[in-house]
Amino acid sequence: WNSASVKAMGDEGELQESLLTSEVDDQTSHQGIISPYSKAGFFSKATFYWVGSLITKGNHKTSLDLDDVPPLPLDNNASELFVMFSKSLEHANGKVTSMQLFKSMIIMSWANILWTFVLNLVETLAINVGPYLIDSFVQYLNGVKVSSTARTGYVLISAFVVAKLVACVSEKHSNFRVEIITLKTRAALIQSIYTKALTLPCTSKEEGRTTGELINVMSVDAERVAQFGAYVHDPWVIVLQLVLALSILYATLGLASIAAFVSTVLVMLAYYPVSKLFDKNYKNLMQSKDKRMQVTAEILRNMKILKLQAWDMKFLNKILGLRDVENEWLKKTATCLAVTACVFWIAPTFVSLVTFSTCLLIGVPLESGKVLSAIATFKILQSAIINLPHLISSVTQTRVSLSRIASFLSLDELSPDAVMKLPAASRINDQVVIEIREGNFTWDHLAPSPTLKDINIKVERGMRVAICGTVGSGKSTLLSCILGEVPKVSGVLSLGGSTAYVPQTAWIQSGSIADNILFGKEMHVEKYNRVLEACSLRKDLEVLPFGDQTIIGERGINLSGGQKQRIQIARAVYHDADIYLLDDPFSGVDAHTGTHLFKDCILELLESKTVMYVTHQVEFLRAADLILVMKEGNIQQAGKYEDILNSATDLRELVVSTDQSDVDMSVPNRVGGFAFSVISLLGAIGVMSLVVWQVYMIFIPVIAVSLCNASTQWINFRLDMLSSLIFAFTLIFLISIPVGLVDPVIAGLAVAYALNLNELQSRVISNFSVMENKIISVERILQFTSITSEASLVLENNRPDKSWPSCGLVHVQDLQVRYAPQLPLVLRGITCTFQGGKTTGIVGRTGSGKSTLIQALFRIVEPTPGKITIDGVDISSIELHDLRSRISIIPQDPTMFQGTLRSNLDPLEEYTDEQIWEALDKCQLGDEVRNRESKLDSAVSEDGENWSVGQRQLFCLGCVLLKKSKVLVLDEATASVDTATDNDIQQTLREHFSDSTLIIVAHRITSVISSDQVIVLSQGTVEECDRPSSLLQNPTSSFLRLVNEYTARSNSKKMDPRSRKQDS
Repeated sequence: WNSASVKAMGDEGELQESLLTSEVDDQTSHQGIISPYSKAGFFSKATFYWVGSLITKGNHKTSLDLDDVPPLPLDNNASELFVMFSKSLEHANGKVTSMQLFKSMIIMSWANILWTFVLNLVETLAINVGPYLIDSFVQYLNGVKVSSTARTGYVLISAFVVAKLVACVSEKHSNFRVEIITLKTRAALIQSIYTKALTLPCTSKEEGRTTGELINVMSVDAERVAQFGAYVHDPWVIVLQLVLALSILYATLGLASIAAFVSTVLVMLAYYPVSKLFDKNYKNLMQSKDKRMQVTAEILRNMKILKLQAWDMKFLNKILGLRDVENEWLKKTATCLAVTACVFWIAPTFVSLVTFSTCLLIGVPLESGKVLSAIATFKILQSAIINLPHLISSVTQTRVSLSRIASFLSLDELSPDAVMKLPAASRINDQVVIEIREGNFTWDHLAPSPTLKDINIKVERGMRVAICGTVGSGKSTLLSCILGEVPKVSGVLSLGGSTAYVPQTAWIQSGSIADNILFGKEMHVEKYNRVLEACSLRKDLEVLPFGDQTIIGERGINLSGGQKQRIQIARAVYHDADIYLLDDPFSGVDAHTGTHLFKDCILELLESKTVMYVTHQVEFLRAADLILVMKEGNIQQAGKYEDILNSATDLRELVVSTDQSDVDMSVPNRVGGFAFSVISLLGAIGVMSLVVWQVYMIFIPVIAVSLCNASTQWINFRLDMLSSLIFAFTLIFLISIPVGLVDPVIAGLAVAYALNLNELQSRVISNFSVMENKIISVERILQFTSITSEASLVLENNRPDKSWPSCGLVHVQDLQVRYAPQLPLVLRGITCTFQGGKTTGIVGRTGSGKSTLIQALFRIVEPTPGKITIDGVDISSIELHDLRSRISIIPQDPTMFQGTLRSNLDPLEEYTDEQIWEALDKCQLGDEVRNRESKLDSAVSEDGENWSVGQRQLFCLGCVLLKKSKVLVLDEATASVDTATDNDIQQTLREHFSDSTLIIVAHRITSVISSDQVIVLSQGTVEECDRPSSLLQNPTSSFLRLVNEYTARSNSKKMDPRSRKQDS
């Protein structure tokens, strides 16, 4: 979840960027701007008149922006809600239960819940007035209308209309407050989940807590739990509706109402086994959804690697397999819902049939008034019965989601005593800012020995501490310990000051370069420019089309590795922390840029700061005040450069020798609900039109206007008023026409249907609006599916020979590449040849086009003009899978996928265990894997985070050793390993790929100096191309200049603080 990078940017635990709440809201509130709702009067609130200004603005503007949205009331501010919600959970002692979560939600919204209780009670009583009075109304219509009885008719009409209006107003205000409860609950839950994610240790991923689960908990589960306000009163409302309905039936039909009661109970009991099955299916559905989301998120993050390795189809099949499993549970869940809906939609007819049949059997007279009163009452029963399955399924889903959220919030957090924060006063008086005494730390408490053992270090203010060692020795883990990310077994860790952390794998947000550097802090132009200069970003910004306002893709996909590294260094430097923790910051940049970064940034701009940096480049060790040499989780040596070097141990060796949930469930349900509500409404209108055909004159324009407006309480309230007017018009019309013109039975039937007219109309509009909203998920998926895809994976009529490539001759001719049609060229007419069976090194400044050339070779990007041929075959004319499966690459960013070592080394299942062990031994990981209990089945956590970056790089080497391709590309493959391991890798490549074409992209000159050919790139063009020896003899050669810079960086004493003092 990259939470370490975000947490480290905090100042004493406070995040500098407002991620969930807007500082503007707080400022606005303090400036005295009051929300329209807060200043609205009684009439305005009662009629939702206060929303009118926003409706009017939306009617006149084609689109609304944030400035048009009125401010929220203070009690709806997410930060305030989170504080209130957190206080109610404080007594949980870290273990949150579903009941505690539910209580906290009730406490947070108790006032609105109380209001909705009163409003639901009033509404329930009011809707039963109509069915109770229908019998009297029909009797009145059957009587003789004289002056003494006319008043009775108008009294009945008044009672009908007033009850209708009271029910409408109560319902709309209840819905409005339910929406407030939903928004408050959702805001508090999401902020709680997000805050919890920032406090989780890295080991949570190894315990099975994946990114996919976090996404589902925050988006799906939080949304479902937040809907609890919509049905929190349903249990007692349904019971009250049943009691009132049965009471009216008893008063109307006598003992026959018992049959109605018994049949209603039978219908409810029939749902019990279905609800149990639904509960089980839904839990399995959410678990399968978590697994699919985790794999999907991991694949999307690493799609480029999958394409380079030709693994995309294998992993696509993996997702499809998981989706098939999810679909099976989805079908079972949907079947349960369908059976439930079918039973309960038929239930009212079943109850009516049983009741009227009982009346005939026991001799109860079925007078027209009594029958119509019973029919209207059955409609109320229908509402209660239909709401019951929705209530039970909602409770089931909420219970599951509550349990998942509670489980997530109960996860173990970073130990609060892992790092002891020194008070501000002691920081001024004491020069020690980092101290670890007898420290033992471990990622896995079940491991026989700690990850880091017997750590004792003391770092004073302003010191530069270098950490070096072999791959997997614990360098990155030591920095994680200081951040508090690694569980402490024993010892004391003290930290005095704020920290800024630069991880080994660059962490970049989507947005502009400036946004990534500022990270929520204010822009200070002078300071900003100084940081850009120190981090060597000036030239890069000049080349980019929009400078620092250039939008970079997700995870910085359109930037080079070196550019991403320098942007995150600039972010840390701009943060102006007391302590800087840099994990191998120079591995992804060339020698010149690395020297500039070290001198201008580390030694000068951060001169007064405490800096701890991991590095494999020995040339950066001289300037360190303290060097820590690590091996197997221990600090083997500590001291200054010359002292350790003269001790003839480990350092000398280093010197001489990195929207489905909605589509699946909500859309089908909403489409079905909308269709059924339309049918019900049209049926009611049809029955009413038999008596009052003028209803069409009012209804048609009303429904047309409704569909053109948003389904808000504002429009629903006005629709209800219009429906009430239609109802009143119908009643007045019926008592005003001459006797005998309309059959009283038909008239009573029209009144019975008119009672539910507003509910049916509102249901149509509401279902239509919600369905339209949910369809957005379908639109987004269709939008993704319409994105232009890569070339065809399979071209059956143009497949190369099975032996291709046999020689490995790669020819690039006039290659021009741009990442988008509107962007400038990145490669500008490159022409060069990579001889078969030879080694070619590609060097150049950061951003010169090295990685883009490799992407073009694998057709990750397609050339505008130009072409690349391998053994005479134009790679653009063959299928992508054939191309990518026949050549190999060790990528710049080593990637591993959740699973096992075997599944990562051999995802296509093509090799035997013996071949895999042989490859592991060749890449120096055989002993490491044999020491693990599960051997080849050892677990790999999400993104391979339980293995170091260097080890991940070696695993990538193991993959290409198994593949044994004729063309092998190394894209900064040894940047994250120490020099000794780099030498071993180069030796392994020479032994096992002696007859293959090696293309080595590197910043380490030593990696390419022994190549048969060197290509120097500059700003997307080939500046030089020749044998290294020839280029070194040319005094004007750019390659010679790079070699001199690298040599100077490695040997010069200018980086030594003592030599600088002597020079001055």
